[in-house]
Amino acid sequence: MTTSLSAPERPIRPVWRDSKFWIPRPTDAMLSALVMFLAIDQGSVRGGAWFLVLVAGVAVPLLWRLKYPDLVALAIIPAHLLQVAVVAGPSLTNVAVPVMLYTVAAYGHERWRNTWLIVGFTAALLAAVSWSQVSWYPATSDMFAVAASFTALASLVAASWAIGSAVRSRTVARDASLHALLAQQQQYQQAVVLTAAQERQRLAREMHDVVAHSLAVIVVQADGGAYAAGMDGDPEKRLATAERALTTIRATAQESLAETRRLVGVLRDGQAPELAPAANLGDLQGIVQGLADAGRDVRLEVTGDVSLRRLLSPAMELAIVRIVQEALTNAVKHAGPDAAVRVRIHHSPAGVSLQIRDNGKGAGVTDGLGHGLVGMRERVAAFGGTMAARNHITGGFVIEAFIPTSPGAAA
Repeated sequence: MTTSLSAPERPIRPVWRDSKFWIPRPTDAMLSALVMFLAIDQGSVRGGAWFLVLVAGVAVPLLWRLKYPDLVALAIIPAHLLQVAVVAGPSLTNVAVPVMLYTVAAYGHERWRNTWLIVGFTAALLAAVSWSQVSWYPATSDMFAVAASFTALASLVAASWAIGSAVRSRTVARDASLHALLAQQQQYQQAVVLTAAQERQRLAREMHDVVAHSLAVIVVQADGGAYAAGMDGDPEKRLATAERALTTIRATAQESLAETRRLVGVLRDGQAPELAPAANLGDLQGIVQGLADAGRDVRLEVTGDVSLRRLLSPAMELAIVRIVQEALTNAVKHAGPDAAVRVRIHHSPAGVSLQIRDNGKGAGVTDGLGHGLVGMRERVAAFGGTMAARNHITGGFVIEAFIPTSPGAAA
């Protein structure tokens, strides 16, 4: 399952952004204190308690400048407009305007950025008109004074906005890079989990097929040996039959033990299973012959162009062998002791067709719910093939599968 991550609407705030809302950032507290100190000192020269209230209206909101940039900018506007209207000339409190323009450009909500820029230029125009009444430019006209003041203030507004926008762009790029890195790490972790799950399923299929088939052969051979030991007749013949059954049991157990050790080595040490020889189509005759030697009526029939086997990868051959093994194991367990089993393999340019059919009692209601058929379907599906398992209309059970040797091939 893949989780999609969407880019943030505005830059990610630092960690202090998530602290308690009333705790200001240290640098903001220092800025607010500095503005208040200098402005109060200026106010002591100008006099008037109203000026101190004006200073507080500008300096106090600066405590939360970076936590709530848009709200702080909105709080500073009335105080700034009041100062422009009643104070002749600039004040140290006016430093809050370029500071807040920088802040909202860098950290404010995207929706309000253009609005704040317009407000900044409007404030510059109002301040230019108000301050032009002071004799800053002797022997000049009022129009020239307004134009000169507005040009200077508008340049300050533009510079503050440009610096804030540059910081915002860098922050957005950094956040996008971090976001992409996190998404990549998440995808990698999901891929690792998926790969591990697929590997567990593959090893579970191998363990099931190898152990189940080997135990089925051992059970059949043990039954045959017990039957031979109890039957009447030549003692030497009975002994030879029992000895042959025990030899087959020993060989099957040794083979199963070696295969199980190989798979356990994969789980414990991460040893690549490909380092050990994998089963191939050449092993099918021995598998069938082992059941035939145990007294089962099992036959293998290979048709078609056998030279097309070269188109099969080792993994495909292993899948075919395991499917046949599991099908024979099911036939031994469920079809009945007297059932005949026919294994047919047909090679064609499109792929390999398999049919394993018995004439036994067929599958019951609860049959087919174990790991065997599930594992077979997974093996076939891994190569884009198809499989069907059902009771045959004339009796018995049949498994049919097709594994294509090329993409899009059909049976």
